[in-house]
Amino acid sequence: MTDQNVSWGTYASKYDMLLQYNPYYQKLQQEVLEETYKWKLEDSAVILDIGAGTGNYSVPLGKHYPKSSVIHIDNDKQMNDVAFQKANTANVSNVEFNTKSISDIAFEHNSISGVVSVHALYTFPDPKDVIQRIYNWLKPGANAILVDAGRIVNVLDWQFAIGFHLIKTYGISKTIKILKEGKEVSKQNALIREMQKRGDLWVHSHEEFSEAIQNVGFKITKAYTTFRGVSDFVVVEK
Repeated sequence: MTDQNVSWGTYASKYDMLLQYNPYYQKLQQEVLEETYKWKLEDSAVILDIGAGTGNYSVPLGKHYPKSSVIHIDNDKQMNDVAFQKANTANVSNVEFNTKSISDIAFEHNSISGVVSVHALYTFPDPKDVIQRIYNWLKPGANAILVDAGRIVNVLDWQFAIGFHLIKTYGISKTIKILKEGKEVSKQNALIREMQKRGDLWVHSHEEFSEAIQNVGFKITKAYTTFRGVSDFVVVEK
């Protein structure tokens, strides 16, 4: 077994293959964005995307809410570089890129109009504290969408599921090329699995995740499992 930690910078170079070829991630992105597009935001609203990665949520949010400010927060420069290029390509200019650790981020209480965090909370040293801070930052009545990968990743199971989808969609020859190109994603996912098993990343049930959210004062308006049962999708209101 490896004793390494996942390299998020290395992951960044291939991360968007998830969006391009993984139908489960495509569905997750659609679910998240559909929820955020229901928000009724005032002009000059501030939206946070915490653990924002390559901008698959912050950039669409910036485009959908052009009069708002979206703050993209991720401590990995390579992830943020990819997201910055996406924003430029999409002519989205209202996204601010913040390369800082979550522990170094602070906002005034009751100042934020919406928060998104997708597959990031489980990676933080103290995820429950981050949930509390999100609650503190949000305005009364504001919403957050918190999606977290709480179960240990079964990399082989995912490879079979995605491989079957790719063969049906693209045929065997192109599938082999895609899987070779995505080898780094599988490698980093295997490292995530080892970190989860060591207790370095937060592993939780759906009930435990919901309880942690309610304990800080949030009202849960929608909650279910997604991403083939690996992740918890929770919509909350302050």
